[in-house]
Amino acid sequence: MPIAAADKETKEARNGPMNLPRRWPLLCAAAFVALAAILGVLHAGVHEESAARISLAALPGQDAVARAKAEIGVILLAGFAALCALLVGVVRKAGMFTEQRDLSQRLVSLMNNVPGVVYRGMPDWTMPVVGADIERFIGYPAEEFSVRGKKWREVIHPDDLDMVIRRIREAVRSHERVLRLEYRLLHRDGSVRWVADRRQMIYGGDGKLDSVDGLCLDITDRKRSEVALRLTQFSVDRSDDAAYWMGPDGDLLYVNDKACEALGYSREELLSMKIQEINPDFPPERWPAHWEALRRRRTFSAESKHRAKDGRLIPVEVTANYIEFDGKEYNCASARDITERKRAEEESRLLQSQLIQAQKMEALGFLAGGIAHDFNNLLTGILGYANLLCHKEGIDPEVSKAAGAIQRASERASHLTAQLLGFARKGKNLNVPVDLGRIVAAVIGLLERTLDRRIRIVTSFRPEGGCVPGDPSQLDQVVMNLVVNACDAMPEGGRLKITTERVTLDEAFCREREGIAPGDHLLLTVADNGTGIPRENLERIFDPFFTTKPQGKGTGLGLSMVFGIVRNHGGCVDVRSEIGTGTEFQVYLPECVARATREAGPTIASALPRGRGKVLLVDDQEAVREVARDMLAALGYEVITACDGLEGVTRYRELWREIDLVVVDMVMPNLSGGDCFRRMKEINPKARVVLSSGYSMEGAVQDVMKEGILAFIQKPYRLEELSRVVGTAVGRYQ
Repeated sequence: MPIAAADKETKEARNGPMNLPRRWPLLCAAAFVALAAILGVLHAGVHEESAARISLAALPGQDAVARAKAEIGVILLAGFAALCALLVGVVRKAGMFTEQRDLSQRLVSLMNNVPGVVYRGMPDWTMPVVGADIERFIGYPAEEFSVRGKKWREVIHPDDLDMVIRRIREAVRSHERVLRLEYRLLHRDGSVRWVADRRQMIYGGDGKLDSVDGLCLDITDRKRSEVALRLTQFSVDRSDDAAYWMGPDGDLLYVNDKACEALGYSREELLSMKIQEINPDFPPERWPAHWEALRRRRTFSAESKHRAKDGRLIPVEVTANYIEFDGKEYNCASARDITERKRAEEESRLLQSQLIQAQKMEALGFLAGGIAHDFNNLLTGILGYANLLCHKEGIDPEVSKAAGAIQRASERASHLTAQLLGFARKGKNLNVPVDLGRIVAAVIGLLERTLDRRIRIVTSFRPEGGCVPGDPSQLDQVVMNLVVNACDAMPEGGRLKITTERVTLDEAFCREREGIAPGDHLLLTVADNGTGIPRENLERIFDPFFTTKPQGKGTGLGLSMVFGIVRNHGGCVDVRSEIGTGTEFQVYLPECVARATREAGPTIASALPRGRGKVLLVDDQEAVREVARDMLAALGYEVITACDGLEGVTRYRELWREIDLVVVDMVMPNLSGGDCFRRMKEINPKARVVLSSGYSMEGAVQDVMKEGILAFIQKPYRLEELSRVVGTAVGRYQ
């Protein structure tokens, strides 16, 4: 019978009319009174009957009366004794029943207040006794099992039933007294509950299982917590960040797999260490202050370093969390390896530095290019008129001498502007295959007569005939400046080594250097074992006008010109230097497949040939127009001038049938030289045009030349060069 049902019947029995135990004393008293009354009546009847007999029989004697009285007394005493014995038995029986009832009530109360389900089970899986809490467990009332005979196996989860049966059989086979199981039950609503089942196995005299007294506890929440804990543990162990749990003294209490992998220690080794042995930023003397700060702030993040087993310092970002649990303090910290981030930040810093340097060089280049352009326009007038004076017949010797001095000074100034244009990357006007070895040999041949005899020159060219695309005169200046600087760095003599070799540059190399593309390159190396360059000057050596040479020994434009020319040719310059050891410049230039051809220098006749024809001169600078007009007139040409591109096109449209040649400036307001040429081609597809410029935009001259320009002439003009270029373009001499 289920405990709940028994409790109900006990209440009804206690309150119903058939509650015999509580009425036993009253019944016994009533029976005793009734018995006494019956005995009294019997005694009176016997007495009357005896008296009648005596009177009728004339009183046979006193003995008979006495015997009758004695018999009646014995009967009364015997009845009274029997009644007392019956009364005592009834009272004892009532007391025992009351005790059993109270014990049953206390047992029912105890079972129903146990945090679980108390039950008695039989070998056939029935449960005659089940605690009332079973309904909360699985939704079925106790009567479903104790009265209706539902079997316990019917509510065990199918996936766990085989395990439960196997464990019970094993326990019975080995006569285990206590069996502990954990399995799932199916709730009436379809949900699943976990229970911990502790069974007391009761065996009969034959050794067979007689019954089971057990207690089931609901452990669903605990199981969920265990799953969550296992998932959390798995997540922490497999995390990409290292995890460290430690106490106030820094002892490591837990580390995950990532921490072991990152530091190279086993888990056992780490758990025997303190965090101070791993993190050099928190030595033992600083640890108490750090812990106090953590206790105050509760959580914080900071960059730090961890020392691996092999001694490496690993940059990490640490997030510390202060936790109190059961009166104890803990720090649950995570550490993220930021090596790649630091490397990226360093690369970004280098790129930013390169960008700033490039922007600075670009700004200086614009400044230098603008100065050189304007300076060349001024020099055109000075050098042009000096040329005219030098070639004028019957001139005073003193005037001729002065004109020669002006011409020479102008030519030196022209070289200076060429260096500025080289730095500004606006001086590359040719793009032909250049044999780098031949350039080096020519420079050495030019300088070896003036070099200090104590300087030994060593050369090595691999491969022979290696070529780069570019302007020969520009590349000649690169080699010349590097060699001269190397010789100046060896005042006491030394060794100058010049080599060329083929190299293949990858993307990683080019990513660190602006303006160079991956592929095959020729590497020109100029190395000396001279005084070296101080470290603080290395970042400034390519700045224009920066020099460490004494006043009057250098302009500060040599290396800036090298930098500009090399960048203009799609290459880059690296430099390494140590004080007292020497300096090495490495120039990387793109290699070309085409072979270089030997240049035939222009031949200028001692007497300038005179030309004939009409020339349209288009230039926005008045001084240039005037000197160019006078120079062309001195050479025999009729000259028409225009002050800009728009006027030049207008003049050409009016007189194109009479004009034999157009000399047009490359850079002009309103309409550039290239656009001016294209409009003239629309008027006359056979227009003959020569391009002129104080400098050219990068690649602009080459682009326009490909469209049909006959020739290019660099400002400032020299009379001999102007005669040759114009005469060749017109094609007619007198």
